[in-house]
Amino acid sequence: MTDLFGIIAPVFALIGMGVAAVQMRLLETPAVRGMTDFVFFAAMPSLLFGSVAGAPPLRLLDVAGSFLGGAVLLFAAAVLLARYVLGVRLAQASMFGLNSVFGNTVMLGIPIVDAAYGREGVANLLAVIAFHSAVLLPLATIMIEADTDSGRGPLGVLQAAVPGIVRNPVVVSIMLAFVWRATGLSIPVPIGRLLGLMGAAGPPLALFCLGASLPRPTGWSDILEVSLAAVLKLAAMPALVALLAHLAGVTGVAFAVVVLASGLPTGANAFLLARRFATMAEASASTVVVSTVASLFTLAALLSWLR
Repeated sequence: MTDLFGIIAPVFALIGMGVAAVQMRLLETPAVRGMTDFVFFAAMPSLLFGSVAGAPPLRLLDVAGSFLGGAVLLFAAAVLLARYVLGVRLAQASMFGLNSVFGNTVMLGIPIVDAAYGREGVANLLAVIAFHSAVLLPLATIMIEADTDSGRGPLGVLQAAVPGIVRNPVVVSIMLAFVWRATGLSIPVPIGRLLGLMGAAGPPLALFCLGASLPRPTGWSDILEVSLAAVLKLAAMPALVALLAHLAGVTGVAFAVVVLASGLPTGANAFLLARRFATMAEASASTVVVSTVASLFTLAALLSWLR
């Protein structure tokens, strides 16, 4: 229990410090944006590259398949639930589905996995990160645009999404790491130390920036949708992914990481997509906040079970 507290408490303390810094006006928006850019463009790519290049043999396809299988199945179930039980349009149902499956795999997932399972855990997490945004965001976007009749077909949406995915520094660092790994070469010592220094700054600063940049809901009118999405994200998804990973024969650290990643709270990119399309933006913001706060307890329970 002491070991578990030692993993979870610092993580959420750093998130709380980020929230407090903004609430007390110790940091302005440009400062938060600058720190977030450093995390996203430099620190996290360094950590990911170093983790992959020096990792033992990985079962990334099994890990990715278990996670994506669970995410897509739950997304479909959530869309049907919202469409035919809650009675909302397809665009709103798609956002509800995204809120229910899209996790904070980078800003929160990497620090927690790194603290609990080290570099081997982070290396396994890459399978989730690499396909997470590349599949779930375009899927939700296609369904939203189909309902809003924007004039862009599925192919047009994919063509617009691909450049952003390819330019994503996290995705690029993962691809480069696997290319380097395929060469069989070891990382030169000076470069390895540089990557280590940069990567070490990533997890704590990411958590601080997460707290500082959490969306601020202005109301709680969609409490039913928010509560359902949070329950699906924090409870149903890890249960489903754990079942699929077990059936796929995933074991050890890889099993723990894919289940833990599936239980992460809703990521802010879901809110950004909702705001872009003016579709359930308030509910998405509330889901991000509620699921993040609730994950203090659900992630502790998951870690206790997995360890």
